[in-house]
Amino acid sequence: MGTLGNAPPVLAPASGEIPAFAREIQNEWFDVAPSATRSRAVARAWRQFWQYNALNALASAAEGLGQEIPHLLGAVEAYDVDRSLSPRLSARLATLMEAMSKGNGYGVYDTVQAWCADPPSAWYAEGFATESIAVHAWEGQLLDEVRATRVEGVAPLHFFPLLETDLAPLHAAVMEALALIAAVDPDMHAEIVSHVSLVKLFTGRGIEGLSSPKAFGAIWLRMPEVGMEIPWFLEHLVHECSHLHLNALLALDPLLTNPNDIHKAPIRPDPRPLFQVLHGTFVLARNRRVHRRLAERHPDLGLEPALHRFEEQCASGAAVVAESMQPTARGRRLLESLQA
Repeated sequence: MGTLGNAPPVLAPASGEIPAFAREIQNEWFDVAPSATRSRAVARAWRQFWQYNALNALASAAEGLGQEIPHLLGAVEAYDVDRSLSPRLSARLATLMEAMSKGNGYGVYDTVQAWCADPPSAWYAEGFATESIAVHAWEGQLLDEVRATRVEGVAPLHFFPLLETDLAPLHAAVMEALALIAAVDPDMHAEIVSHVSLVKLFTGRGIEGLSSPKAFGAIWLRMPEVGMEIPWFLEHLVHECSHLHLNALLALDPLLTNPNDIHKAPIRPDPRPLFQVLHGTFVLARNRRVHRRLAERHPDLGLEPALHRFEEQCASGAAVVAESMQPTARGRRLLESLQA
């Protein structure tokens, strides 16, 4: 399924004044090739973007509710942008902004209350965890959105939690896949650990994985078939992390001026908006890169068929975006790197 929902909001301050961090955005960040240095810089910029929007949203909520929330605002102001943010903090902000956009006063109250009760010391993501979906209350809105997704001509999605499944072997497989990626592509590994802190597993059909700027830092993956755990995680860790990275770039620059034009997609069977075609092509280019290196170093993994698929799909997507994308200046830089 890839990235969930629409493109993330582009930085557009209501006051018209560009915040200080936005003036620090570097053109060289907009490149399809993973880079440890760029990944850390983009991840930090995303966290600053979150902090900026959280402060504005909470201030607006407090004004609308007629309630002061100085401790929560102070905690957001004091957030250390050099440390990884827990996915639930992105989810809290997304839920608050949606409630405000719908004029849902109870929703605003309830979301702010949940946030007030969330200790700031626990806002940081430490390490790399693997768990089932539907473990936390903050997932509810996103789970509802996935389960309500309908694709014409395709059976409804099935999206179930794991209940009492022993996740220790699956977490070990995730970590083994990460180690393999680190050995052949340290830059891609650095990007994964810069962006991802939580792997959410599910069972079902009609969907292999997804990520969302609404819960930045988490990725959702279907349970792999027995015996296929390592190839599965090798592909999807790179795939979903790349969606997150591109979403972070899209938050800092729109990249294309015709995002909703409908075109043939490189992965999905149905035509998709062009920003999703760009997403698909971007992640395929990364999967192609990593799988080439893995196939050379570890032929025993049997990754050649997947590599050939990525090469064909990436070429198809690249042709569409090259012909149809109307890029911004930074989008052109990204497009040129993709073509190279």
